Amino acid sequence: MDSEAVDRFLGGDERAFDALVQRHRQRIFDLVYRMTNDRDWAEDITVEVFVEVFRSLPKFQKKAKFGTWLHRIALNVCLENIRQRKAKKYVPEVPLEEAELASVSDPAQSAARGDSAARVMAAMQTLPEVHRAAVTMFYLEERSCAEIAEILHIPRNTAKTRIFYATRVLRDNLRAQGILPQSGGASE
Repeated sequence: MDSEAVDRFLGGDERAFDALVQRHRQRIFDLVYRMTNDRDWAEDITVEVFVEVFRSLPKFQKKAKFGTWLHRIALNVCLENIRQRKAKKYVPEVPLEEAELASVSDPAQSAARGDSAARVMAAMQTLPEVHRAAVTMFYLEERSCAEIAEILHIPRNTAKTRIFYATRVLRDNLRAQGILPQSGGASE
């Protein structure tokens, strides 16, 4: 399906590119959002990803699946944006919407609505980008180590090592915050 749309686009049918965007936009946004934890920024980066795909598609050689190639571009664009923002020491503005203001007044409700999920996302942000990318694709996108290795252009064992490292760091961080129970034994 993707290869047909790519061929049509390369043949001059720009609507075929719109079909590719429609098919992959949400998945790319989800990946970028998990990497940035900032909805507006993720929207901007997602647009930037598809601009880059539009420019690069004539060079796509079909050695990999289109989806794998697209994910690689998305990660590259996302990681570059993260690096640029870190270099500028950006401090994000966090506006509160009405629903969020209501939950601030009732901490119990806030916890019930996913405070733990927010803390998990915050813990993920502490991981180095390469580890965050690997663990995001493995656990949240349910990709195999082989797929992750192909997307990241790394050996399969390196992908496994990154997932292992990130999982251990996240587990330790979440235990320290009291989100996960402390380990009961020395078997870990």
